[in-house]
Amino acid sequence: MKKSGWSFLFITAKSFSRVRQVSISGFMMGFMMLFLLAGIFGLIRIFWFTASFCGAKFGVYDARKDNEALLLKVKFLSKYSDKETQQVNELISFEDKTRLQYGLSRISKDVRMAGVGGIPTKEDLILASLLDPVLMNAETVKENIQFLIRKAELQDSTLSRMTEQVASIHKIWASRPSIWPTIGRITSGFGFRIHPVIGENIFHEGLDIANKPMTLVYATANGVVEHAGPKDYYGNAIFLKHLDNQAETIYGHLNKITVKNGQHVKRGEIIGYMGNTGRSTGPHLHYEVRILGKCVNPLSYILPSDAIID
Repeated sequence: MKKSGWSFLFITAKSFSRVRQVSISGFMMGFMMLFLLAGIFGLIRIFWFTASFCGAKFGVYDARKDNEALLLKVKFLSKYSDKETQQVNELISFEDKTRLQYGLSRISKDVRMAGVGGIPTKEDLILASLLDPVLMNAETVKENIQFLIRKAELQDSTLSRMTEQVASIHKIWASRPSIWPTIGRITSGFGFRIHPVIGENIFHEGLDIANKPMTLVYATANGVVEHAGPKDYYGNAIFLKHLDNQAETIYGHLNKITVKNGQHVKRGEIIGYMGNTGRSTGPHLHYEVRILGKCVNPLSYILPSDAIID
């Protein structure tokens, strides 16, 4: 039986009489076709890998550009975070000094940490496992900025509370007698004495300061004029009620008064001039300080001249 197969005829151009015949079996033909298809597939694979390599190369180039841009942003944010952190720290230092100056309690370091710390999250662990310097640096900057925001919010809150407390303290200080009411020499102190007019040993409820007539007289604290005018043996006198409603100061024997009833005055403001009115033997100022209606030694409420009170 004749085997099936393929036959190829080769005819040369020089002579049509010479014909060659080559027979190839079906198996061999199938093998050659398979080899041809494998070669074509291999070429396609080479072209595909070449195209993929070129694409990856361009992708890496773009990724590097993006990475460089990210690095610049991270560096900028890091510098910004450091600068703002320094400003917040300066505010904290200022607040601590102010609290110390006004006798307020300081904010503890634990509170200042604004909730930083704790167990790392799953995302933190994954990020750490990647060990990508850019990502790690970016994450560090992110955490710093988040901490800075919490710290700034806390600082705003503590500063607001401190401002209210300081304002309240200032209000109390401003309404508390603390300066000399005039200049001159003390001729009679607080306590028992022989009265220069009636000649009896009686309690002197204030301080007598003598000087030339028309010497300036000042309010020793912020307050409201409760009385301005003649008053018994005080002569021309001023009664100031201070804003805390606990202290009262009295200025007696004045020659001239420059304030009116109900007028608000501030510490150091001129309220009158020294005189010799009322029960007096010479030009001087009779100065009293009363706390809750009780007379106290005015010298206890006069601060040294180098003390800062306003």
